[in-house]
Amino acid sequence: MVKIRGITKVFHPGEVNEVVAVNDVSLEIPEGQFLVLIGGNGSGKSTLLNLLSGSLFPDSGKIVVGDAEVTRVPEYERAALIGRVFQDPLMGTSAGLTIEENFALAATRGKFRGLGPALNKQLRNEIRDRLALLAMGLENRLTSKVGLLSGGQRQAITLLMAVFQRPRLLLLDEHTAALDPRASREVMRLTTVMVREQGLTTLMVTHNLTHALEIRDRTVVMSHGSIARDIGSQDLAKMQVPDLMALFLESQGEGNTLLHRSTASS
Repeated sequence: MVKIRGITKVFHPGEVNEVVAVNDVSLEIPEGQFLVLIGGNGSGKSTLLNLLSGSLFPDSGKIVVGDAEVTRVPEYERAALIGRVFQDPLMGTSAGLTIEENFALAATRGKFRGLGPALNKQLRNEIRDRLALLAMGLENRLTSKVGLLSGGQRQAITLLMAVFQRPRLLLLDEHTAALDPRASREVMRLTTVMVREQGLTTLMVTHNLTHALEIRDRTVVMSHGSIARDIGSQDLAKMQVPDLMALFLESQGEGNTLLHRSTASS
């Protein structure tokens, strides 16, 4: 369970360029729920993820992940609780390290790292077994440098690394947006399988409304730093993309006029 209680984040407070990025947001994500977060540019999605990950602290409010309050806990200390996959495939892995070395780092995330060997036979076997699930042949390339892989392969590895220790919360920050259509579909398929099989509590930011309808657990729409819509699984099951688009535009204050204009031009 993830609990967000009245969190607010203001950038440049009291100045002429003050921005209320997140405004008194409260949200609960039950254990094992796959929540999709959508919203326009500047709606507060990325700021909310940064507040959850610990790369930013809220000005007020409270964040609880599992049994731990993490409101003021720095990002590196939340690493054992939270996994995150970014939009840029290059951000989640170290290009100069091998595949197995990257996984060795993931295996010790949030733990004390001593001076002993980071890799052993047991860990290598586990890494090989996990990589075999991708069906990309990477289980036979443990000593290959990650920088030699394609963007889709790197993002698939990043996803595996993020869930390696079964985090209490998985954050997906538009993690398929920078991939080509084929790689995007494959990474999204892998994401759904891993989240479902491990029962992971997940928050995914996306601009892809099709993904929101494919997940069908729950979709939250943000607008101007606040939650504008909270759509449950029963309502999502009845929707098509145009229906969700209409709610999205309405929540952004654009209404049916822009929807009709968009439909007419397509």
